[in-house]
Amino acid sequence: MEKISTIIADGNEIFRHGLRSILSEHHCDVVSETDNGALVLSAFENVRPQLCVLSFNLPEISGIHLANKLVEKFPNAHVLILADDSKEETLNEFLASGAQGLLMKSAHRIELIDAASKVAEGDTYLGKIYSKMMTREYRKLTAYRKSKKTITRREREVLHLLIQGNTSTEIASKLFISPRTVDKHRTNLLKKLNLKNTASLVRFALENKNNLEHM
Repeated sequence: MEKISTIIADGNEIFRHGLRSILSEHHCDVVSETDNGALVLSAFENVRPQLCVLSFNLPEISGIHLANKLVEKFPNAHVLILADDSKEETLNEFLASGAQGLLMKSAHRIELIDAASKVAEGDTYLGKIYSKMMTREYRKLTAYRKSKKTITRREREVLHLLIQGNTSTEIASKLFISPRTVDKHRTNLLKKLNLKNTASLVRFALENKNNLEHM
């Protein structure tokens, strides 16, 4: 099997050495490695690798911003991002970037090899934990879309005021209704959106703010 020419970039020498060792044992030819994100672009231009493995957090420039620059300059670049955490912000930044793969640094070596192979072939790869997050967000969005037509104008007004941090009494005063009526609207929203409490309702509204504005 032909070796996959690969560039790796990570600020930690020990991690970088381990990454190179694993990839080199499984069909990758690491042609360049660096501890600085700013050097990746020039290295990529010199060797034109089939795969570029970048840590999310790199000195000088983040792996995500670097992925954007790489794909902008080299549309056929295949980039796998290795992240330190499983935060939603990390997943969202990846989805908005030009990278094809996202994997936790703590992932098993077998998953790393699988991710590297698929991304090098031009496929998209999401690590197990991120895939679960995507499924969860998809279910939320599906629930939102199903309930969208049934949310009333008044419920939408209550929801927008909740996002702004208003209490039931403050919302009641602004909408000229009773606090009890506000609570009723909130209860209806929780049922329609299949959420458990006010905190999850506010969080959902914030995460889907653009959609809510067009309701």
